[in-house]
Amino acid sequence: METFDLGIAWDRKEDNEFVEGLNDYALKVGLKPYLLHGYNFYASLKDISEGNIHFRLFLNRTSGDDPVFSGLPDFLKRKGVTFINHPDNAKKSADKSEMHSMFISYGLPIPKTVFLKLQEERQALEAKIQHVSVPCVLKPASGSGGDSTALSINSLDDAFRLLGQEKNKCYFAQEQVLPINLENKPAWFKVLYCFGEIIPCRWHPVIREYEMLSLRQIYRLGLHEIWPITKKIKQACRLDFFSTEIVMKEDKKFLVVDYVNDRPDMRKKSKFNNGMPDEIVNKAIENIISFVKKNLR
Repeated sequence: METFDLGIAWDRKEDNEFVEGLNDYALKVGLKPYLLHGYNFYASLKDISEGNIHFRLFLNRTSGDDPVFSGLPDFLKRKGVTFINHPDNAKKSADKSEMHSMFISYGLPIPKTVFLKLQEERQALEAKIQHVSVPCVLKPASGSGGDSTALSINSLDDAFRLLGQEKNKCYFAQEQVLPINLENKPAWFKVLYCFGEIIPCRWHPVIREYEMLSLRQIYRLGLHEIWPITKKIKQACRLDFFSTEIVMKEDKKFLVVDYVNDRPDMRKKSKFNNGMPDEIVNKAIENIISFVKKNLR
């Protein structure tokens, strides 16, 4: 049997550079990586099934909706593989209803939210949506945070028009959160949690671009509460590597406006205008490989 220190599976071309960076850095520090993609998927499954290869750690960057890769995490779990982001925790994090309940139990600050069952009578759905007030935001109730498309709803008719078109999907309605301006920019933040390190980034919800924040900026702008909030999110979701979105409101209080994304955006800004700052992606790569090395010890 050939044992690899880190297996990595991915199914999105946007991840190509990130995976290449992980692979190169692993080789640089003397680790043995294995890349599992569409081109070698079935051959890899055969080798794993026959006991020819094994992984000490595995990072799954594939979507549960992908018909090819959807069964991979459970298959590897049955083979006794240890994961970065255990599949059970990743699956729970994709269920926004479960995460909502978990966040409440941990006392996390979240917007007013209701989950919509499309089989309910129109009157019941109207009452739920009016509870969070219109305008509001509709989001899919399942899937990773990065896959969620927030849709602004300005009237009940807008809401029912959308729900009528998407009868096979489940949604939740969330109150519209308006961030304050800090230095003439919205106080909206994407926060990366990477094996104990918490890295907040300014994120613009309209142009969808990231901006680095220095430690001095974070304290000067009064953003230090992001750390204890993110630590509580870690306790709730039990993921090793994730991102979340946190907003500062008019009263200078924070709200977690999206739950967690177990496959955080790792596109580099140098290649994608709306990608993550290169320094943060490089830091995530270093942290992942450091974690793998610690696991070997």
